[in-house]
Amino acid sequence: MRRLARLSMLLSAAALAGAGACGPSGGGATCDGLVAGALVISEVQADYDAPAGASGADTGHEWFEIYNPSSAPIELAGVLVEHLRPTETITDDAHTMGTITIPAGGYLVLGNVVPETAPAHVDYGYGADLGDLFNTGSGKLRLSCGGTVIDEAIYDNVEAGRTRTLDGSQAPDYQTNDLPAAWCAAGDGAEFEYEPANFGTPGAPNQDCMNVTPGQCDDGGTMRPTVPPVVGDVVITEVMPDPNAVGDAVGEWIEVRVNRDIDVNDLAIAGASGTPITVTSSSCLRVTAGSHLVFARVADTAMNGGLPTVTGQTVSLSNDPGTVRVLLGATELDAMTWTTSPTGRSIQLSAGLTAPADNEVATNLCEGNAPYGAGDLGSPGMANRDCGATTAGMCTDAGTGALRPIVTPTAGQLVISEWMPDPVIATDANGEWFELQATADVDLNGLQAGATSLGATPIVPASGPCVRLATGTRAMFAHTTDATNGLPAGTPIAGTFTFGLSANNAGSFQIGFGGANLATATWATNASTTSVGSSWQVSPTGTICTAVAAGAAPYATAAGPTRSDVGTPGAANPNCP
Repeated sequence: MRRLARLSMLLSAAALAGAGACGPSGGGATCDGLVAGALVISEVQADYDAPAGASGADTGHEWFEIYNPSSAPIELAGVLVEHLRPTETITDDAHTMGTITIPAGGYLVLGNVVPETAPAHVDYGYGADLGDLFNTGSGKLRLSCGGTVIDEAIYDNVEAGRTRTLDGSQAPDYQTNDLPAAWCAAGDGAEFEYEPANFGTPGAPNQDCMNVTPGQCDDGGTMRPTVPPVVGDVVITEVMPDPNAVGDAVGEWIEVRVNRDIDVNDLAIAGASGTPITVTSSSCLRVTAGSHLVFARVADTAMNGGLPTVTGQTVSLSNDPGTVRVLLGATELDAMTWTTSPTGRSIQLSAGLTAPADNEVATNLCEGNAPYGAGDLGSPGMANRDCGATTAGMCTDAGTGALRPIVTPTAGQLVISEWMPDPVIATDANGEWFELQATADVDLNGLQAGATSLGATPIVPASGPCVRLATGTRAMFAHTTDATNGLPAGTPIAGTFTFGLSANNAGSFQIGFGGANLATATWATNASTTSVGSSWQVSPTGTICTAVAAGAAPYATAAGPTRSDVGTPGAANPNCP
């Protein structure tokens, strides 16, 4: 019956959509007579928490609840609803309500949905008129009619998946909801879970907030003193100031190790200056010794680069130099400073070091090397690597995330299978390329290449993720990775090189590892003409010929006059004639 009643109210509101199409106003005549306190804002859901595997977007999941304290039903048509910051007085985020009635002594839930998509707990949809409710900082909701403010309430200390609820130990009152102490986070017991991973009491009386003095928390329904950390209990063990897989604004994070069983209620993260971001909850946030907590710019795994469970939010991290601090009130529990930060790699404290002073010693810090989530390197929420352990000749296996020895190819295990010294579609500076083929499972880490001698700087990094080339597969190398290289769209480039491939009648280049030559490609004539660029290829039988002679198709063409580049970049070569 409750769902049918909600649907009826939603449809009634939808019928007035045309009347409200001109936009927000000061309220209509039907709500005239409503005075201050006639309606009470009693609950706010500002930050939806998606269950595992679902989207974390708040759209369609935000709502707030109002209460009718009178003994008669109230018609709400014309009531103006506004959403703004507490310091603001006017806003464009407003909605004029259509026809709907709130029963005597009853509740009404308003959500950021249209009637057709309203969930069972939402009675009235205001669409996107109020904008997004604020997940950080404070917000204010205001109800008015004809210039008379009926009620307004400030919400803050927002927690994902838990509503801000007005103390239910007494009936909602428009003066009581002005008191910050009268609000708390909804309990996380099963009786408050109105949909998976989200807690509150939409359309029903609120829980008793059990307001107590600061320094207490709700431990499964029983209030107890919090166990706050002291200096030595927490240490910053890892930071990611410059993620590469996702943007800084969503992918930055820090990791904090806990050395003693504590509650993290009121723990705060701050930069060198500025306003800290505090972990707030009416429930006890207990963590045990040895835990690694992640504080991130964004909690949504789909956005933050694939981080594990996030405990709280961090401030923005500077790339170079940077500082982050952990505070409890005015007490600094730990701080970590860095002068530079590697792109896509964390800065971590060596495994086994757990004292706050340890991260002040530069030799105790090193770069993360284990891939996580979307591909950046670090170990968020997990133990760090030993910074003193040698990593020379090692790479990080993509499958296991562990360091292993690099499998460097020996003679005959990696061959130069094709090269383009003189393209005609792309310029030589952009369009030259070569292809390597593996005859055994090898790693390309540390690969060097050059024209007359091997370049000192590898064209594939000697450390970091293992760059595996399985038997029979090919790897492409070009001057650039963008479309100016003239290669087919989507061609993966394993590395880039800067030396030129000689185009005039004869040339050669070589590849190798550790300064030792592994293979050399040599050609005696220029295979390209003014209208056709042709690669040189090694056929399956080991014969060398031009791609044109082998009958390969063009991989790039241009009209007026017709020109083409011929070859099989990244694919099997045809037999030579």
